[in-house]
Amino acid sequence: MKISLIFSFFVIAFLFSCDKKSINCGVECDSAEELLFQTGFNGTTLTNGEYKNVEFSGIDTELADHNNWTDFVNNPSVGYVEIGYEDGDDNQRIASIKDDPDSAGNKVLSFKINEPHIKEGSHQKGRVQLSVNDNQCIKEIYQTVRLKLHPDMAYLKEWDQRMPWFTLFEFWNNATWSNEKKTFRVTVNLFKDSEGPVDEIHFHAKSDHQKCNVCEWKHDWEEEAQNFSVPFGEWMELELYLLEGDENNGRFYMSVTPEGGTKTVLFDIANRTHHENEKCPDGFTHFQPMKMYTSDEVINYMKAGNKNLEIFWDDWKIYRNKKF
Repeated sequence: MKISLIFSFFVIAFLFSCDKKSINCGVECDSAEELLFQTGFNGTTLTNGEYKNVEFSGIDTELADHNNWTDFVNNPSVGYVEIGYEDGDDNQRIASIKDDPDSAGNKVLSFKINEPHIKEGSHQKGRVQLSVNDNQCIKEIYQTVRLKLHPDMAYLKEWDQRMPWFTLFEFWNNATWSNEKKTFRVTVNLFKDSEGPVDEIHFHAKSDHQKCNVCEWKHDWEEEAQNFSVPFGEWMELELYLLEGDENNGRFYMSVTPEGGTKTVLFDIANRTHHENEKCPDGFTHFQPMKMYTSDEVINYMKAGNKNLEIFWDDWKIYRNKKF
């Protein structure tokens, strides 16, 4: 009897914890459009260290306003901003400010992974990401950013394996590592959907949810942008928009404009952007607006071929509540 009562107590406690409300539930938010930050990474400073995550500082004097990392971090809607690695050292993965390899003097943010550095079960993985976490009142996100994939990454088209997982962006409406429940995320990946060499790699967007932190991930929706072949070694501007909402009110949009080219709409998805059982939507509490996250299979394939696994970012601009 005593054991049965103890077991019942833990079951009830577990179910209650899975039904916990979002951490920002009830916070008063205004709906005014706000430019949160913009930078071309000129004047940006970051300091890397073993395991420790990295904070930004500096002012991009080539822009007139909203160009100070300190002001961005201190914005009431923003929790904290950093480069996240999860584990490893600078020989394995590194974020750095460097000259654009194709345009000396143009500063860019580089993410580079040389070898897997994070243990996950019997495998490993690699991560470099810009994290914007513990946010409040960010129920609409609009951002533009320029992205260039190192030309060596075209080698991925020759790989004999399928590549479903190479994350470039991730937006969390309740995050697995926080105290929030009913976790949900929208993810954008580079995508190779078949084994053997291919002519094209595409962008892929999906959403997943968990009912609680111990549950398996389940897909809500996903699409592959087969109308656009991802270029390597060339700049492209990516435009992303997310609106928090249920299956009738949520929206995810993404377009791409190659340098000197025309704009292509990749995704315009009208569907939920928070958990199906969310009772108190509280916005995108955590997100990685620039990210490089993939498996040891991908990393080791590039390493074995003596190829650079590196991506470059430039001209980032992010808004809260921008109508679109």
